[in-house]
Amino acid sequence: MKFSLARQRAFDQTLRQKDFVLVYQMGKVGSSSIEASLEHADIPSWHIHTFDDNEEFQMYRNTKDVACFFDWPIHTAYKLTLAHRLRVLKKRDHLKIITLVRDPVATVVSRFFQDLHIQFIEGKKNLSIHGDMDTTLKHLTNAFENQMRLTYFTEWFDRELKRQFGIDVLSHIADPTQTHWHIQQGGCEVLLLKCEAINQSADVLGEFLGQSDFLLQSSNEASNKWYSALYQRFKETYSFERLFSLYDAPIYKAIYSEEEIVGFKRKWST
Repeated sequence: MKFSLARQRAFDQTLRQKDFVLVYQMGKVGSSSIEASLEHADIPSWHIHTFDDNEEFQMYRNTKDVACFFDWPIHTAYKLTLAHRLRVLKKRDHLKIITLVRDPVATVVSRFFQDLHIQFIEGKKNLSIHGDMDTTLKHLTNAFENQMRLTYFTEWFDRELKRQFGIDVLSHIADPTQTHWHIQQGGCEVLLLKCEAINQSADVLGEFLGQSDFLLQSSNEASNKWYSALYQRFKETYSFERLFSLYDAPIYKAIYSEEEIVGFKRKWST
């Protein structure tokens, strides 16, 4: 990514547009269809996971391996750009934000496999990725259990929406059987969507955006990714009960009903 003063100023104008929408959520919760739909509708928007840094540095313990994929001068410029854009957004009188939440086990697994290249650094050193499928899978399973910071997912809403914009999501959620919540706090207007219901949310999004003919575009699926074979093998062999404590996190207990959580656990237990 190249940074220049001219590009910065041009993007600042986008951030200041009256109908601008911030798509602000953790990775792998189904935002790609939202992004595509906003672009299709010619609605100015920006998609961001965190205003602090590239989220990989927050999500993984092996940050030295993460750093191998970043050019440090560009990385530093990116962090400065994030801080600048956050200041621009906070100066707005009114800001619309779309955020999403997804079954936390699905979120964690999907995110890990999107970032497999990070775990291949150590895998190349210990030769595990040069072995057979079982050897590679053993290495990746070890990395999955020891290198991921699960608190990144359970604390995202407090660390991002609450800290950066003063929006306490939990205080606005009373009925976990809902598929979405419309939150207004301070100068922000937030639409929180359950990823699992996103295909039925075109009308909700259209109302939030003031577009009665809003259409949802399709999003990418993991089966189309280069790692789909490893991903499938992992899902067939890993004991996901080890991750069920995620469902006890306050944010997920508030957003998902007991019935939904039982359904998630049943899915991952089989």
